[in-house]
Amino acid sequence: MEDAHKIISSNYFKEEFSSDMKKENDLLEETLSIAENGYAEAYRFLQEEYEKNPENYGPQTLYFLACLAGGANLPEKALEWLRMAILDNGWWYRPEVLEDEDLASLKNNLAFISLKSISDHRYADAVSRTKEVFTWERKNADNLFLAVHGNTQNGQTARDDWKPLLRDNPQWQLETIQSAEPDGYGTYRWSYDMVSYVPVAEAMEKMQNKGYNKIVCGGFSAGCDMLLRATIFTPARCDMLILQSPWIPILPDHTEELVNSVKQKNIALKIFCGSDDEDCLPMAKQLYEVTNRVGIPVELAIQEGNRHQFSKELFALKDFFKLLGRE
Repeated sequence: MEDAHKIISSNYFKEEFSSDMKKENDLLEETLSIAENGYAEAYRFLQEEYEKNPENYGPQTLYFLACLAGGANLPEKALEWLRMAILDNGWWYRPEVLEDEDLASLKNNLAFISLKSISDHRYADAVSRTKEVFTWERKNADNLFLAVHGNTQNGQTARDDWKPLLRDNPQWQLETIQSAEPDGYGTYRWSYDMVSYVPVAEAMEKMQNKGYNKIVCGGFSAGCDMLLRATIFTPARCDMLILQSPWIPILPDHTEELVNSVKQKNIALKIFCGSDDEDCLPMAKQLYEVTNRVGIPVELAIQEGNRHQFSKELFALKDFFKLLGRE
């Protein structure tokens, strides 16, 4: 068996999948990159992209447009985008995001105050009635892939992001677990506490007794932290964790427990992170180092030129088991 403990580039065993339409997250990451050189340029870029196909972009895009306009000293434009999102489209946001410093110029604007009040009430209503959503109903394939979304995403986002990995392989069943904590209209979040991860742990534990040959769990960003918490603090287990752009604040204070749990449960790790993901790449490297040090099967693939996002080029799932010696 080849050495399974190595950092690799993402140039092996990959197939490209692409679409003429940019995914919303990819568009927003590109916008953030442009914004590093100035909000005005980023605002023009995102506005032009949005106007090409407005029906394909949701609340996050309009929120970005509002914040970019505010940061570019265009408060009336910022107000127009929020009015479109909240009044015209019926959307809403988590209260604190409308307190962003880029919207500070609107703080005392009566129209903005009214819009925020409407949004806050919709958020409170959503919090009172939202429950987690686990899509699994029955076993219909030999193997299971459980996908966990990141913050400002939902279960459908997770399904769309991870489905290319399976290449429509009929031996694999793809299911998702969606958080019970609203983030904004149609999106959800995970909190980094001892409660939010519980639905993920319960979904993993439920699958352990359903007769699957292999169970793989994939998480994006905050979803990675939920999978690691489930692994540390509960009996939940799987054959492999695939972590994309891992935002994992659990790691610094629970390194020993994490390493022991992953090793004891014989879980292999595959970690992906963009080379330009300044926040998550240090965490990805640290997780690789502490697990590699004790002999846990682990790989880190650094995706060149990527930020906080999935790469357009992904491994096929079958290749993970080849590379980690678990065919």
